Amino acid sequence: MRSVYGPIDSWRLKRSLGVDLISQKGRVCTFDCVYCQIKRCQAVTSKRQKFVDMDDLREEFDDALEIVGDHTDYITFSGMGEPTLAVNLEEGIKMVNELSNKPTAILTNSSLMNEKGVRNALKGLDYVIASLDAGDQETLEKVNRPDKDILFKDIIDGLKKFSDNFQGRFALEMMLIEDNYPRISDIAALSREMRVDEIQLNTPLRPSVVPPLEEEKLQKAKKHFKGVETKIVYQEKRTDTPKLDEEEVIRRGRQR
Repeated sequence: MRSVYGPIDSWRLKRSLGVDLISQKGRVCTFDCVYCQIKRCQAVTSKRQKFVDMDDLREEFDDALEIVGDHTDYITFSGMGEPTLAVNLEEGIKMVNELSNKPTAILTNSSLMNEKGVRNALKGLDYVIASLDAGDQETLEKVNRPDKDILFKDIIDGLKKFSDNFQGRFALEMMLIEDNYPRISDIAALSREMRVDEIQLNTPLRPSVVPPLEEEKLQKAKKHFKGVETKIVYQEKRTDTPKLDEEEVIRRGRQR
């Protein structure tokens, strides 16, 4: 299958069937994060476009549900890059909601949250997991290496606008490494300016050129988020689920 993969055994989404609206051979993203496990970067861009035909996706998704539908807890938009780059994201979400009664989620790096069309599309989801790895423009450029048109202040503005109006569950994820760990208090302060249901503290446990932080540091980071449900990647259990294609899971699967 080209655009549907998994289910992935997730530390926060249990059994997650992936929908990839990018589906390119290399990663197409608004960021080129230093820690990304998908090493081949095809393009770093902030221009939204259509990558996947919706009729083809519908057929694939239908087939996937017949095979692994009973082994799925969430339908998750993720894959070979930033899913909000897909200009037909809203159409894809509507299609999935029509064909399945499973809750829907997205893993987004938050970079395009300042665009009204993106925020409107995400309203159709049950669970939005948005990344916030930096507390300022300097750290954003060092850790996330964004497209030249992406500014930190716009990301924060978009996150605030979205969180104020979203009716589903909203989580902020921090991928913590040595380069941004010292700024955790700044990141936490920004999170308190939003309506956040959950904080997720992550670190690169899958193969990456950047080493993970030890659990003790994530426990210390957790103290900055008192009053909000906070999950740590080391403490969450994964399931063991039959896959549509094991190689595709390995190729596209982010650290869910």
